[in-house]
Amino acid sequence: MARKKRTFPGASNWNELRKTISDNLTVRKKSSNATVKSKVKTQSIKGVLEKITDTPLTDISTEKRKTKLLAYSSSKIISRDITHRLALDCEMVGVGKNATESELARVSLVNVYGDVVYDKLVKPTSHVTDYRAHITGLSAAMLRQRGIPFKEAQREVAEMIKDKIIIGHDVAHDFAALGFSHPRHLLRDTSKYKPFRELSKGNTPSLKNLVKHYLKAEVQSGAHDSIEDARGALQLYRQHRPAWERSLKMQKKRAKADSQVGQVAEKVDGLDN
Repeated sequence: MARKKRTFPGASNWNELRKTISDNLTVRKKSSNATVKSKVKTQSIKGVLEKITDTPLTDISTEKRKTKLLAYSSSKIISRDITHRLALDCEMVGVGKNATESELARVSLVNVYGDVVYDKLVKPTSHVTDYRAHITGLSAAMLRQRGIPFKEAQREVAEMIKDKIIIGHDVAHDFAALGFSHPRHLLRDTSKYKPFRELSKGNTPSLKNLVKHYLKAEVQSGAHDSIEDARGALQLYRQHRPAWERSLKMQKKRAKADSQVGQVAEKVDGLDN
């Protein structure tokens, strides 16, 4: 049975955007002038997961869908379809003197179809000196009333993304805020993809400009929405996925060939000695 299309209330840009993507597709960001520097100590995702002693957050077998189109659900509905590819985006607030350091305040994940699988506010561990409301749309009351402890959010996200391909824009900042790293070969960062960087003459492109140029849509016209930004990065990846994945395979082959040449050279040097 074909998957039924659902609308995403309040996101007319994305309903229009969905129409611009062809049926044969296979499957932000921080504009603040403040330096994105996290006070959270970074560790590996394995290190975070080793500390978990309770029942895993999810144990969901995902059924493959025949549809290749995005079908957005309401942001208030959390899907249980944890696909192998997930898009991530976080919002950070300013802490420390002059709010030059950042801490996690919201984290969102959407699956490869654009459905929200995780979206929670997070209580910063340090005193907030700037909520960056014009960017984050967050307030002290929102985090106090609805935020969950940082360690809880860190654990839940680490469990959910383990061994998954993570799509995002400038995700180094997101993982710095989360306090753990993710295997490099499992990252698909739209700020690092070479064809996208050519748009900004080799510099780091903004998610806003990429979405406007490639997807003919608008994001971040006001306060940022981490769900919308995650979907923006997801759409860019989906649109360019075949070429992107081919380039990664070629890089892997070249790296393997270079390694083999190096090993041969070392053996020859050993014989000469």
